[in-house]
Amino acid sequence: MKKHWYLVASLPALRLGEKPAMAAAGFRAACAGHLEAEEILMVDALLENREPARGAASRLWNAEVQLRDAVVRVRAKNRGTDAARFIRPHEGFSVSIEKMVTDAFTRPNPLEREMELDRARWTLADELALTDAFGFPAILAFAAKVRIAERWAGLDESAGQAKVEELIDQATAL
Repeated sequence: MKKHWYLVASLPALRLGEKPAMAAAGFRAACAGHLEAEEILMVDALLENREPARGAASRLWNAEVQLRDAVVRVRAKNRGTDAARFIRPHEGFSVSIEKMVTDAFTRPNPLEREMELDRARWTLADELALTDAFGFPAILAFAAKVRIAERWAGLDESAGQAKVEELIDQATAL
């Protein structure tokens, strides 16, 4: 398996809930000089949170689909509805993903629940990186983690409050 010693060693540490020291665009640019075209496509897919065509990134994508399916099942159960039409197929099955989702739904509010779900995604990325700490899996894990970190860094309380008020206005105008 090809190693990417320099690229992986040059990546900054990321922490969930903190603004990343390297943005996705900077990471993508750093990858350009080190990765093959097919690998760049997989990195792009993870940065954009979409299904990769194939390859090593599929492991994270299948875990993401299972996590989303587990969320759908919990929400459907809580609402007394059938989740079947919303479930998407994926390869493999992880009992730990199911447990992480169940644990997330014990959180007292939606923000803490979302943080716990992203903590699960972060853990899954870390597990992928451990399969080859200086190989392509570590780069894919960084891509997934920088996307998550940017999401949290981009949250703004006043913008969120404005969106809630807009949704309430729309709902009451009907």
